[in-house]
Amino acid sequence: MLLWLSGLFTFAMAAPLLAVAFFGLRAWSDPSALLFTAQTVLPGYLLNSLLLCLGALFVALLLAVPSAWFTSQYRVPCAGLMQWLGILPLALPAYVVAYAYTDALDYSGWLSTWARNLFFSHTVGRQPWPEIRSLWGACFVLGVSLSPYITLILRAAFEERQQSLLEAGRSLGLSSRAAFFRVVFPVARPAVVAGGALVVMECLADYGTVSFFSVQTLSAGLFKTWFGYGDRDAAAFLALAMLLIALGLLAWERKARGRAGFASRGQTEAKRQPLLGWARLWVPLVCSIGGVLGFVIPMLLLLRAAWASQADISWPSLWAQASQTALLGVYALAIILPASAFLAYSVRLSARGTMTAVVRVASSGYAVPGLVVAIGLLSVSAVFTSVLDVILDWRFTLTTTLALVLGGYLTRFFTVGFSSLESSLGRITPNLDWAARGLGLHTGEVLFRVHLPLLRRGTMVAALLVFVDVVKELPVTLALRPLDMQTLAIGAYQFAADERLAEAAWPSLGIAVVGLMPLLLLGPRARL
Repeated sequence: MLLWLSGLFTFAMAAPLLAVAFFGLRAWSDPSALLFTAQTVLPGYLLNSLLLCLGALFVALLLAVPSAWFTSQYRVPCAGLMQWLGILPLALPAYVVAYAYTDALDYSGWLSTWARNLFFSHTVGRQPWPEIRSLWGACFVLGVSLSPYITLILRAAFEERQQSLLEAGRSLGLSSRAAFFRVVFPVARPAVVAGGALVVMECLADYGTVSFFSVQTLSAGLFKTWFGYGDRDAAAFLALAMLLIALGLLAWERKARGRAGFASRGQTEAKRQPLLGWARLWVPLVCSIGGVLGFVIPMLLLLRAAWASQADISWPSLWAQASQTALLGVYALAIILPASAFLAYSVRLSARGTMTAVVRVASSGYAVPGLVVAIGLLSVSAVFTSVLDVILDWRFTLTTTLALVLGGYLTRFFTVGFSSLESSLGRITPNLDWAARGLGLHTGEVLFRVHLPLLRRGTMVAALLVFVDVVKELPVTLALRPLDMQTLAIGAYQFAADERLAEAAWPSLGIAVVGLMPLLLLGPRARL
């Protein structure tokens, strides 16, 4: 039964990716267009994508690792507030953060104008000012917005089992800092990689931020090829290239890890140490930087934009969009969490078998832009309905239905839930499986009676990440939604596309409120 369910979920996720791969490989039938692309724009796309991923990952790690470590191991003043600030950027999409900062920090923005008049009033001609609409601006926005992916997963790893490692390192004569870098952090690498992989794949798939900042990445080139030139095969080829890049990164990390094991014998809660001296001041500041840059400041900027323009608020429309958004998030959780649990456990059982390789391929949908997933699903839907019409004489269509929207969410966001649960499973020693099987439990009973209770925190983290991602999702919903479905992300996008930032502020604030709901509900239990 477990194998059948795992196979069903895997096929559902892989089907749109296989469709994209088919169109991408078909582009080789006319290699002239591909050769022209490779000689002109492709090197720039690849370089910018690489720099964007590395820059955003650097920013995310710089913000997430200190915050996760300090809040999990030390009695930080206002620790609860610091923990919340570490994950609040999840509630805002990166493109909304980009809109907020651009409105203030663009050369003609109100904040940049005030700063130039204050510091460069004596300058003749164009006053110096860094350009926010650039590659470094996109790295900053994406890194700040995506840092909670690493913070959540890494904090759970630190809190569950790092105290004994610290004590062992200190007993060998290492200082706290040396014990962290030489013992704790290397052992926590699966959690770092799980969060870092999400950041990198999200950067590869991002379109809203890079298009707004005019950064020519693979994703931007894919959309330009698809809509600007109408070349579906060449665009699918670029999507296939992005998919192969993601698979290559994951395969390289797995090979680098080798046969190293990272399981623990139990979940020992860290005994938080007190902070002394100046650390009581600078540690809370370090822990709060990510939340201030990724949530507090953008929210204040959006509120100022809405207040300054005195934009009208349509409360009934805003409430309807918020309700529809939250409902889609709940539906997505009902599909993605079981799929993640079944497939993570199947990978654990199969070790290096075929199931592991298939799941790795299927879980790469997170690196593919949402609109490409939508086109792949539409292609699969067309083939499916044609087959039913020919074989069974059934005439119906799945186009623009809730089923396709949820299928797109499954393909796009399965990796979010799977990475968290797989990382949590990896911290459970195989001895528990052997003991349970020795007591007569079969495979399914081991999952439900042994592992799932131990995966409570990992499941809550996965639920939080999936729900917030669905709330912020734009391309899949926009392309596959029924005509009467309007979400907060679509409302914000439609206003921002018309350069009506003041009106876009209210649905953007609604996204933040709905995204905060699972934090308020699951936060105390998951101890986020």
